[in-house]
Amino acid sequence: MPLATVASLAPVQKLEWGLARASGIEVAVKREDLLHPQLGGNKFYKLAGHLDAAEESGAARLLSFGGAFSNHLYALAAAGAALGVPTVGIVRGERPSVLSPTLQDAQNMGMELRFVSRADYRQKTDPVWLARLQQDFPGTYIVPEGGGGLAGAAGCRAWGAAAIALSPWTPDWICLAAGTGSSTAGVLASETGVPVCAVLTLKGGETEVSAMKAGIIAQAERLTSQDCACLPSLLLESNYHCGGYARFPSGLRQFAMEFEAETGVPLDPVYTAKVFWAIAQKAQAGHWQPGTRILVLHSGGLQGRRGFSGL
Repeated sequence: MPLATVASLAPVQKLEWGLARASGIEVAVKREDLLHPQLGGNKFYKLAGHLDAAEESGAARLLSFGGAFSNHLYALAAAGAALGVPTVGIVRGERPSVLSPTLQDAQNMGMELRFVSRADYRQKTDPVWLARLQQDFPGTYIVPEGGGGLAGAAGCRAWGAAAIALSPWTPDWICLAAGTGSSTAGVLASETGVPVCAVLTLKGGETEVSAMKAGIIAQAERLTSQDCACLPSLLLESNYHCGGYARFPSGLRQFAMEFEAETGVPLDPVYTAKVFWAIAQKAQAGHWQPGTRILVLHSGGLQGRRGFSGL
């Protein structure tokens, strides 16, 4: 099935959200969490390009990296099981006495888990270290952490285009979460002409945020063969990480619970909860003009809820 067809399957829903209504804005969400019980969300689109590249290379297995609650490793394990392709997960940190639900599921789906020290894990982009992994696992296609890179970004172009095609109105902003930034690059390059607001879910200083923004734009330019003057504008919001990656403080937890109860849209604590939190905070501060229409891309990852209490 063409990727564009797959991207049209998950619906766009207008939200009945009192906070948005009181602020005079409209919000809709592309429910990518509904696409597939294991492969729903942006991880599917980021994997699509890598799976094509792996097939073209004739690789015998797929290998990638992640932590104990990695949505990416979970999705890769599911994809490998569906395709009959062996998978390997390089997991950050020592092996625990009891596996997280995410890693237990990945192992049950056939993924071989190898735990490495945090120092070794930081070498995940080092060519020498990657070459040693290739020796340990011959014939392997290595997928970057989170499904990032240009191949991962390329799959997200269909995601952005389908969201606009299904939207009940032309949005003023597309909003989504940013981790590695590859999803944002793909959506920015999807030729929708709509500005993109990416909510950074990890903590970074001004230098790191500026570098990340430049990298996202560079990836989008490579995908479209255009310079940044031809791309929609990109706003990279760095003030709504709530303390850092995977931090889920009580205020964000309470917000997520109330949002879900009102709208019926489940949130994942690491990514999508912070996107709606950012929209709410900006609305209450008057940053959105009355009449602003915002289209949110739900990035799935609901399996990760099991690692957090209160949801």
